[in-house]
Order: sequence, then C-alpha cells, then structure tokens
Amino acid sequence: MRYCSKCQMNVENELKRCPLCGEILDLVEIEVVRDYPSRFAKKRRVPIRKLIVFMAMVIISYSFIIGIFHDFNWNWVFIIVCSTLYLSVSVIIGLRVKKNIGPNILTHVFGGTVFAVILDYLLGYQGWSLNFVFPLALMAGTSVFTLLIILRPKRFTDFASYQLLLGGIGLFLLMLVYFELISFPAVAVVAGYYALITCVGMFMFADRKLIHEIKKKFHY
Repeated sequence: MRYCSKCQMNVENELKRCPLCGEILDLVEIEVVRDYPSRFAKKRRVPIRKLIVFMAMVIISYSFIIGIFHDFNWNWVFIIVCSTLYLSVSVIIGLRVKKNIGPNILTHVFGGTVFAVILDYLLGYQGWSLNFVFPLALMAGTSVFTLLIILRPKRFTDFASYQLLLGGIGLFLLMLVYFELISFPAVAVVAGYYALITCVGMFMFADRKLIHEIKKKFHY
C-alpha cells in the first residue's frame, strides 16, 4: 500500500508516483482488520465410552490390588468386578444403539441373569438367580417387546426377531424345569410359557406380508 501525503489518499497499485499530483508515493503498512478469528479454538471432548472403559479399568485394578495386598475376601473382589463389567457394557451398548432399543433389552435380560448367577454362586448358591431373577427378567423383556410391537407396528420385523429369541429362551427355561435344575419351578413355568405363547400369538395375528419380511430377515 502506498500513500500520497499531498492528496492524502491511498494508492493500492504499484505506482511510484501519485496519478493526480505526480508526487512520489510513500510506502505504508495498513493493519487489516479481519471479520473472523484467525484461528478457531477447538474444544477437546473426552469420549464418554473411553471414559467409562477407563473408570472400569481403575475400579477393577484397584479391587485386585486390595485383594492381593490386604486380607480381603476374594468373593467380594469378583462381585465388584462383575458389577463393574455389567454396568459398563450396559452403558456402552446403550450409548451406541440409542435408536434401537432391542440390544439394550437383551443386554439386561442376558447380562442381568448372568450377573445374578455369578453373584448367587459367590455368596453361596441358594438358587434365587435361576428360580426368580432369570424368569422375571425373561417376562420383563417379553412384555417390553410386546408393547413395542403394539405401539410401533411399522418396526414389527425388527422387534419380532428379538421376540423369537426370547421365545427360544423360554423353551430353554422350561427344559431346565423339566430336568429339575430349578428348585422352585412355579415362576419359571409361567415365564417360559408366557414367552412361548407370545411368539405363537405374534405369528397368528401377523399378516402374510409381515411373516414374509421375517423369513427374508432370517434368509429363509
């Protein structure tokens, strides 16, 4: 940028003399004011999943350290580890599949049952995990999927596959009762029958188009 002191004006080209008066132009530097920041500040966000995994590692490692260097009951160490793993997996799956509630429900049905069995075993097996927790978790999962199918009929094929899986679990539960692996069969029989009859009713009231979509989903 050049400036003519006589005409008091700026000249933006490379002329050495003023085009109006012919005086020699002075070379000046003008500070340019930007309408935008030169560099945008980037906010660093800590991923929630990594934070959950890190916290789980801290809790689990600390539990083992306490168990090794102190006279601590190892059963409680394993209880803390299993609880941490179950909660971490549940939260991570919940964050990854926010729109699809199916995996979340299955995680709680399977994960809750496995956690209850481990807890029951570590505390001195009394059978409450298979007698009550497993059947009640199956009934709760079946009820939730039934409500979702009724409230969201457009996603029937998505929820029906999960309902079929729970029906298979209900059959497995009835087999446990048949082989006398469950000491209090009343709740288990009701839960298993409820899961199976729900699957039967689902196919009875579904139209041919929906049944065809289910067959396509299972590549049948």
